[in-house]
Amino acid sequence: AIQQLQTKTSASHAPEMANTAPMDIFFVGSAMDIFQTLIGDLDTEGRYLFLNAIANQLRYPNSHTHYFSFVLLYLYAEAANQ
Repeated sequence: AIQQLQTKTSASHAPEMANTAPMDIFFVGSAMDIFQTLIGDLDTEGRYLFLNAIANQLRYPNSHTHYFSFVLLYLYAEAANQ
């Protein structure tokens, strides 16, 4: 069942991953879509608080640091493309 879900989701996100060549090894999913929507829809103060909350996770080498460093890099790479 897990393999079926992975093949379905990877097939539906294949065009997204093809656009970002350096980041094609990572799965770009709905979480990134939510983060992009928040960045686009929030006002200046909301963006500051949102990005500050992400930056606060970049402290120690652990899974949160790895994930949120990827989130920041992805958001800035997508902003450069737009």
